[in-house]
Amino acid sequence: MNLKNYIVNSSNPQFLLSSKGQFIIQRKIFSDAYPDFPDVLTLKLYLYLCRSFEWKYMRIKKAKSTIQSNLNMSRASLNKSLYWLEQNHFIKRSNQNKHQMYQAELLTVPDYCIPTQQYISREDVKFHSGILKIRNHGYIMIPSEAITNKMLRDTATARRRWSLLKVKVFILLYSHCWLEYFGGINPDVISIDKQTHKITVDASFCYNVKATEKQVITVILSLLKEKHVKVVPAIFKSGVFMGDYGFIESSRDLENRLILRPFLLSGKKFEKQEMINKKKYMIL
Repeated sequence: MNLKNYIVNSSNPQFLLSSKGQFIIQRKIFSDAYPDFPDVLTLKLYLYLCRSFEWKYMRIKKAKSTIQSNLNMSRASLNKSLYWLEQNHFIKRSNQNKHQMYQAELLTVPDYCIPTQQYISREDVKFHSGILKIRNHGYIMIPSEAITNKMLRDTATARRRWSLLKVKVFILLYSHCWLEYFGGINPDVISIDKQTHKITVDASFCYNVKATEKQVITVILSLLKEKHVKVVPAIFKSGVFMGDYGFIESSRDLENRLILRPFLLSGKKFEKQEMINKKKYMIL
């Protein structure tokens, strides 16, 4: 695969700034010390529930028939996955009336005890972005449109195109995406050589998705091919992103680097004053 073909230029708009909000995925579940969900369908259901969380009511409110339709799940599979998420303290059902739509609270994700191989509830930490931040429970903010039903559906195509590893890599890329500092994904985590275009992945990233560097690079190349991420030539000064190549005048104290940038970005990120200033120096 010739990476040169995936380097963007400023001739046309290259990225989508979403105005449809973001949702939280707690960082802990993507860790080398945290086990994978029992199957990819349960993880995809959890991501769907995270995306469906209504901050106004502080809960998920969805008819099971709607979830089944959106994810192409049988009622038996849905109930099995919901039961696992409830029993292991990821969600807590808030109504039991079978004639009402399914309602549940998202919980602060549990700790995991390796010796006993059991999840330990953290209900003592209220699920709220401010409290999670204060209590040092990291989370990833992802544009709602980035995770689609098409990715999450229980179909042969979705299982082939969106494996467990690919889902984890895609989400974890967003966790390393800091537009104000890096203009995209931290180039010290996913590094692209300017001359050879060779991709190098930091070892910690590989540990957290439980894969080899070669496997992670294969997934990244797939994401590039499908235009979920793009390669951008960027300008840095003292390790901080200044703007994209072609928008900043070169000088000796500036460094050219190739970075990855997700195709779908939250428009809210560009409302900060620093990003309002930098936006005019970016290929968007």
